[in-house]
Amino acid sequence: MAIFNKTNPNQVYQRTAVTIIARGNRFTGDIEVTGELQVDGIMEGNICAEDTMTVGSLGQVNGRIKGQLVQIAGRFEGEIWCQDLTIFSGGFVSGKVHCQQMVVEVGGSFLGQRDELLAHTDSDYVEQDQPGMLLDPITAD
Repeated sequence: MAIFNKTNPNQVYQRTAVTIIARGNRFTGDIEVTGELQVDGIMEGNICAEDTMTVGSLGQVNGRIKGQLVQIAGRFEGEIWCQDLTIFSGGFVSGKVHCQQMVVEVGGSFLGQRDELLAHTDSDYVEQDQPGMLLDPITAD
């Protein structure tokens, strides 16, 4: 689908498709989307989104997500691979996260493990070859 610019009718702009799993709906299975995905209902399965994947404030996802930008305002349990993860206020993520950048806003919750990733040129991700570091226990003096 294309939108034409009124000042230059020959210029074509690409639109990104948006797939929505609406509130009150349940989806079980794997889904692969070329555009954006918004989950406001309940989803169980694997998600591959080339663009932004958002779990809305009333949404719940249990499974695996692979995407560029993942935004969680609702509840997610499972494993995530992405470049950027944002957990908004009221959002909850439980599980394992592999990402380049992670932001947890005030009021958001993360319970699990995070591994930093390096992006390949072919848009796949690979774990950074660096062992995790544990902090020394704090002792009262």
